[in-house]
Amino acid sequence: MMAFTSPLTGDAAMALVKLRRAAQITLPQELREAFDLKEGDYLEAQATESGILLSPVSIKRREPTPEQEAEVLAVVDEERRAYAAQRRS
Repeated sequence: MMAFTSPLTGDAAMALVKLRRAAQITLPQELREAFDLKEGDYLEAQATESGILLSPVSIKRREPTPEQEAEVLAVVDEERRAYAAQRRS
């Protein structure tokens, strides 16, 4: 993990961000570039004793397993049959 230091104090750098409408914040450009963050990327927010920790996360698309797919199709078939029966009555 990269360390960011303040040019004035040499301490770990901090950025002041403002909570805006719809609970949005803007991360400073230096951090976005350093962590290669783009619009639409996900960050995990974790409550810690000292505040809120934001960490970039990777969200991978998962394909359903054959069992999951069969379960979904069974529910769809059941709903389709129930709808057809309802329309006939």
